[in-house]
Amino acid sequence: MTVTRTRLAGVLAVALTLSIGAAAEQAPPAPAAQSAQSATPAQSAWAGVFNKDQADRGRTLYEAQCARCHGETLGGGENSPALVDDVFFAFWGGKTVGDLVEYTRTTMPSDGPGKITRKRCTDIAAYLLSTNGFPAGDQELPAELDALAQITITRTK
Repeated sequence: MTVTRTRLAGVLAVALTLSIGAAAEQAPPAPAAQSAQSATPAQSAWAGVFNKDQADRGRTLYEAQCARCHGETLGGGENSPALVDDVFFAFWGGKTVGDLVEYTRTTMPSDGPGKITRKRCTDIAAYLLSTNGFPAGDQELPAELDALAQITITRTK
């Protein structure tokens, strides 16, 4: 009987480990790393954190890399969500531009994740912000993840 209980405990431990691993694989993306100096992001995307030239580059990249799935008007496709309006804010509201850039960089395009550089994903993020009503400013979004992790995305100013 002791051998049976030991085997059962071993089987249960393996099953639990596999379940935890599978759940971790399906978890939503973790927020981008934040600077040790600040526990909360310091800037809003409403502060003009990208410029028009960067958003224009992002549009060109979006059309080449993203539109085939997410649609030319960012309205989504058969298996791809919209990247504008309520759907955009439902997913990205409260997160950072760093989260958006890293999610894009590590999971897109769906048929070859990781093909787009962080710099290009940053340009695409500038385009997505612009199409969602965020104002352009004088400077470009930086490509450094620590800096991007300091910029929050909120539906309202």
